[in-house]
Amino acid sequence: MQELIKTILRFKVLITFTALCVISLSLISLGEVSKISGFRAIVIASISNIQRIFSWVPNPIALKSENQALRDLNLQLSSEVIKMRAALIENNRLRSMLALKDTSSEKLISAEVVNKTNVQMRSYVTIDKGSNDGVREGMAVRTDAGLVGEIVATTNRYSLVETLNNRHVKVSAKIVRNQTDGILSWEGGNYLVLKNIPTSFEVYPNDIIVTSNYSVKFPHNIPIGKVAKVEKEYGSLFHKIYVEPYVNFSSLEQVYVIDFIVDEEIIELTKKIEETIKAKNRQRK
Repeated sequence: MQELIKTILRFKVLITFTALCVISLSLISLGEVSKISGFRAIVIASISNIQRIFSWVPNPIALKSENQALRDLNLQLSSEVIKMRAALIENNRLRSMLALKDTSSEKLISAEVVNKTNVQMRSYVTIDKGSNDGVREGMAVRTDAGLVGEIVATTNRYSLVETLNNRHVKVSAKIVRNQTDGILSWEGGNYLVLKNIPTSFEVYPNDIIVTSNYSVKFPHNIPIGKVAKVEKEYGSLFHKIYVEPYVNFSSLEQVYVIDFIVDEEIIELTKKIEETIKAKNRQRK
């Protein structure tokens, strides 16, 4: 039935024209003008009533064309909305970074992340600034939110950043509220772990964690994250503090390199101490 209706609607003009031609020829053959006039009035009235009766029937061809036009318009509008949202997010991010650059006491080198890699279970990001731009090994990298990591290798145009979410990375950090220092590291998952904080010191959720004044890698007071939860290990004199980092390492795009390196003599002295401890441990084994 639907196919019949579609066929009639598609060829309605041709069917109507053919029917009228047949009727006209039939009436002409009668040769009586009065009969023709009367019948013509009847035909016109009948066609008008038929059109009025079937006026509610939708035209599938017109509907298909209209639906396609609406789909095309919806696709175009959705694409524009996505572009506008992306531009708004980018604008807010750039505003935050510009505000950081204006308020920071250190010289900052802006850069963009161009690659993310994992080598032997270690996470790195590559940025588009290198030695030609004044970037050197040992410089800290951050975003407007907080600390990202450290420059570990450079070329003329690119640099490799080792991020905080690596098991061997240790950061000297402190709790801002009570200025208590500890060692921050990553043990897997979404949190960093702050240790060496005695249980005699109170630690609360949302306490802010920053780099400490004793850090030999990073400038002090760089934001790192906030306390998510605190655990007291049985038989231990220290808290185990889980820290939620301010930086989302999986979505890094723009960063700043801090044009600052801690005194190299302190770094060398620290390395000698670490090597001495490792040598003594090997001898004991």
